[in-house]
Amino acid sequence: MRPELGLIVREPYATYIVSGEKPWEIRRYPTHIRGRIGIISPRGWIGTAVLAEIRGPVPLEVLRRQIARHRADPAFLEAYARGRPLYIWVFTDPQQFPEPIPIHRPRGPVVWIRLEEALGERKPGRRR
Repeated sequence: MRPELGLIVREPYATYIVSGEKPWEIRRYPTHIRGRIGIISPRGWIGTAVLAEIRGPVPLEVLRRQIARHRADPAFLEAYARGRPLYIWVFTDPQQFPEPIPIHRPRGPVVWIRLEEALGERKPGRRR
């Protein structure tokens, strides 16, 4: 079953998630979303993973000891955190597509997108 939502992640982190090299995504906030989601990069929809749990808030010191899990440079994390604790989004069961699937990505600061709309699909009886 195809996921409903896609998470926009910058490269190279998006590829690290779907290849299984990055089980932790670090964010400034938690989310209530769980289950299989699409991973969207600037190249398109590149795969899926299960968003299994959210941990945190987590102090920066803890994340500095776990670089192999999140793959983020400590200087980047410090600038990203802006002095506040961060959250760990834990991914399991990554699946990388052989080729990216082109999607329409909305402009502006968007974190989540509905894959049905991004793929240009419509359900019968729905208007845009």
